[in-house]
Formats: sequence, C-alpha cells, structure tokens
Amino acid sequence: MPDPASKKATKVAPKKTAAKKVAAPKYNIDFLLEGDIDSFPYKDKFEKMARKLLAEEGKEKDVNIVLCTDEFVREMNKNYRGLDKVTDVLSFEWHAEFPGEPEMLGEIYIAREQVRRQAPEYGNTFFAEMKRVIVHGLLHLSGYDHIKACDRKVMRARECEFLGLDPYKEKD
Repeated sequence: MPDPASKKATKVAPKKTAAKKVAAPKYNIDFLLEGDIDSFPYKDKFEKMARKLLAEEGKEKDVNIVLCTDEFVREMNKNYRGLDKVTDVLSFEWHAEFPGEPEMLGEIYIAREQVRRQAPEYGNTFFAEMKRVIVHGLLHLSGYDHIKACDRKVMRARECEFLGLDPYKEKD
C-alpha cells in the first residue's frame, strides 16, 4: 500500500476565465441641482431605473434630471406652458443637434417639495413618488403624452406597467 505522504502533490492551475467587460453606457443621465437644493436623494437607484426604461423605449440618449425648488418650476411652468402654478415635473425634449456633441433626449425638472406634498395623495413615500415623476418625465421624453384622454390612458398604462403598480387608481 503506497504511503499517502509520498505522493507528489500536483497543483491544479485555476481555469482562466475571460473577465466580462461591462460596456460603458453610451449616454449620460446627469442628476443636477437647482437653487438651494443640496443633494439628489437615491440618484444611483434612479439612474439604474432610468437606464432600464430608456432601453425598453429605445431612447438611449443623454438626459438631465434636475431637482428644483417649487419657485423655479412654477416660473418655468408659467414661461413655457402659460400656467402660473407649481407642478411636480416638467419635461423638455431637445430637438437641436450640435456637431460633435452627444445626442440629447431632453431635460426633466422636478419640484422637490411638490413631490413631497403630493406623495400621500398617490399613496406613495417620497422615494416612490420621485420614481413615479421620473418615469413620467422619461415617458414624455420618449414621446408619450396625456393631453387627450386616449393618450393619457396609454401613458398611464405604461407608467403602471413599468412601476408595477397603479398610483392613479383613485385619480383621473
């Protein structure tokens, strides 16, 4: 019977596996702050969510998401939509292309305190309501609208599908 101690130990070389390279996104989602807003909460989670939605919609282009004061959004709403009141989110598509610049889908402006105030109306936490308004804004940039009832139905259905819930069940 051979002595186990006399057996030559052979090293097994670890299998070489090719490191998977994760492709860097070809577009940016920038989270910006306006006025006295000093941080953008949950931005890492929101970026992942936004990238998923934009990929599903085939709209993988640069987007700026700006967290603002109510006053700033109210002024923008007045200047661009003729409505002298604060709203939760405004979206602006970009149509001009500049040579050498990345292709920009648009910008979303979110009134932080308005979102905080309205979250309970939709049965949401602040985080969940921020998700809802970001998705809402991204869908506008992706071509959805809610002016006409038939368009509103389509847009809301897409929001509900993506979010996995229906924040509009009591509203129309």
